[in-house]
Amino acid sequence: MSDSERVVTGTMLGMFLAFGADTILIVAALWYVGAVPAATAAGVSAAVLSVFLLWIAVRWNRLRRTRGTAATTSDGAEPDAEDDPVERLKRRYADGEVSDEEFERRIDRLLDADSRIEASELGDDDPRERDRQRETE
Repeated sequence: MSDSERVVTGTMLGMFLAFGADTILIVAALWYVGAVPAATAAGVSAAVLSVFLLWIAVRWNRLRRTRGTAATTSDGAEPDAEDDPVERLKRRYADGEVSDEEFERRIDRLLDADSRIEASELGDDDPRERDRQRETE
């Protein structure tokens, strides 16, 4: 799971440890030496924790809505990036599973197939088919 898919990210945890936990510790120390009343220390601690819990709740809600949208999109007509053959081939090439020559051969075949599909959707003939027809005439 990537950092962008997690509810609590490294940035959030770092901000809490740098600012929230430090603030709570400082207020607790001030309360311990008698410089701050107990109610103030409790109020500041509750406020700091509330801010970070609210941040987590908002992020969780946003991720939940984003994941729901992605799920409905992948069920529809628009293919997911993982379902795209070109993206899968690029990933395999980057991982070293496919040689340079094999990658070039497969990518040419995939892109040629895409261009033929687009041409047929637009009502155009395949350029290679037109060449074959000219040769037979």
